[in-house]
Amino acid sequence: MNKEGYPDPTAERAVHNASRMPKHIRSIYKMLNAAAGVSGLEIIGLRDKETGREYRR
Repeated sequence: MNKEGYPDPTAERAVHNASRMPKHIRSIYKMLNAAAGVSGLEIIGLRDKETGREYRR
């Protein structure tokens, strides 16, 4: 809801998607986790070197 009390779908969508892992990062995460799983390991997060943003599952 905006300050007038009306629904604000654009802001709601942005807040909802902010916590999601982007598709290109998710595909890399899945491949790394599958490779690590062969050895009994699990990948719990990735960090983008350029932006410093961390992605956790």
